[in-house]
Amino acid sequence: MSEGNPPDPLARLGEEIEKARAERVRRPVVRDRAVLQQGLGLGFRIGIELVVAVVVATGIGWAIDRWLGTRPWGMIVLFFLGVAAGMLNVYRAVTGVSRAVGYRPPDAGATTGEKRSDDEDC
Repeated sequence: MSEGNPPDPLARLGEEIEKARAERVRRPVVRDRAVLQQGLGLGFRIGIELVVAVVVATGIGWAIDRWLGTRPWGMIVLFFLGVAAGMLNVYRAVTGVSRAVGYRPPDAGATTGEKRSDDEDC
């Protein structure tokens, strides 16, 4: 071959691929799958709590409307109450992410040295 010919296209492509591999930024490897599962669980919990609150409240409103004959006012009112309850559940779930299940902040009496228990009267 003469020296004036362009280089082989496959060789040039191979060089470009190697160059891209060398420059590629590696994605971080997640070693702890528990963190991913915890986030996924929280996402499902938030979605389910919001949907269930709306569906249950609307269903109760529909039942009240059938029973009292007040169509559609009971269902409309309880739909909006269900949305409010769902949003409150989402807020509680999001703000309590780092807390353990059943966690309660210490009482003011506990800071003064008094030890309180729910079962003191037993």
